[in-house]
Amino acid sequence: MKKLIFVFAALALSLASFAQTDTTMKKMDHDKTMKHDQTDMSKTDGCMMMNGKMMMIKNGKMSSMSKPMTMSNGTKMLVDGTCIKKDGAKMKMKEGDHMDMSGKIHTKKPKE
Repeated sequence: MKKLIFVFAALALSLASFAQTDTTMKKMDHDKTMKHDQTDMSKTDGCMMMNGKMMMIKNGKMSSMSKPMTMSNGTKMLVDGTCIKKDGAKMKMKEGDHMDMSGKIHTKKPKE
């Protein structure tokens, strides 16, 4: 009987010590990691489809795109959101899509 009481007392003390562990730092570290992993494309030079209009981003400042842009890989971005690659292939930018100055397209990930 003494052994049973001793086991329950030890179990209660160990559970109490786990209850005192601070988990807020773990959550905060996770939030920082998530923000670090998600790059904010609106701060990267290039162009982006936003609210149905093509926007140009230069030095972190966004303005409406007024003329076609040619990227370093030869891709041409038109004001209406049409991309014409160097090989002639065409595609249309969708809402939230971003093209950096090297011509790489970053698509907006759907929310889960």
